[in-house]
This record gives sequence, structure tokens and C-alpha cells, in this order.
Amino acid sequence: MKRIISALVLVALVLVGCSSDADDDTINGVWVLTEWNIANGFDINNDGIISTNILNEIDCVNNETLVFDTNGVVTSNNTFNPSINIALVNGTSNNYLFNVECDQEGIISFASNFTVNGNMVLINDGVATVNGNTLSRVFTNAIKIYNENFTQVIATKDLTLVYTKQ
Repeated sequence: MKRIISALVLVALVLVGCSSDADDDTINGVWVLTEWNIANGFDINNDGIISTNILNEIDCVNNETLVFDTNGVVTSNNTFNPSINIALVNGTSNNYLFNVECDQEGIISFASNFTVNGNMVLINDGVATVNGNTLSRVFTNAIKIYNENFTQVIATKDLTLVYTKQ
């Protein structure tokens, strides 16, 4: 009986060890920013279609990638960083004004260490989640909704970045 239990424990440890290695292999490579999601969405481009993916609503160039290497370093040389100001029109509950400025100043780059634990990836004390070939990272209260005069923040929304592995 002890041999059977020992064998089962050994098999379980091997499977856990292998799944961790598979996670590291899964994350390594190039990931392209494919979604910039805000709950409930907006119709920023006034085409009559509300989209939760802001990349579908603005004309800013997006070349953002994350590159995860086998040494535990993630880099990005082309971060997507538009300025999007959103204001709720006074006296309405879903009529908004938008001021969008694409990043024209150049490229923002970074390099950071990362660690993988199951489907969670820790980057700069932030957590991303891997699900198949997508990686998602939520930035809490990252989108500010202003009053109509853009002078006071009246609400915030979370921003979810979604990357797809290439």
C-alpha cells in the first residue's frame, strides 16, 4: 500500500513539475496587443457601433508587442499609449464627448523580469492571465470619465489589455 501511495505522489509531482515547464514554454515568444477593452464600450468614431475594444474605435497606430524570453525577461519596444479623454454630457446617462490624441512623441520601451505560476504571469507587480493563446492584463480604474467640461473625474472604468501570441 505504501508503494502505491508513493508511486501516486511521485506521478503527481512529475505532472505538476511538467505543467510548470509547459507554462514557461507557453509564455515565451512574441505577443501582439489585439484588444484595449473597456466594459460596456463606447462609439468613439461615431459609426453607430459601440465596441468594448477601443482599438476598433480609434485610428491610432498600434504596434505594441510583448516579447517574453527564456531568461525571464519581458520587453516591449512599441507601447500603445494614446490619450483618450471621455466626458459625460451633462444631464445624460450615456451620451459622451471624446478627445483622442494618438501618441506622436515616439516610442516608449521597457524591460522587466517576469515569473509564471500556472496561468498567472507576474510583471512589475502586476498580474496577467494566460488563456490559450491570449494574455490579459487588467488596469483598475485606468480610464477616467470626466464631467462635460473635463474638469472633474466623475467615474472610472477598468482597462483590459489583451495580447495574442504570434
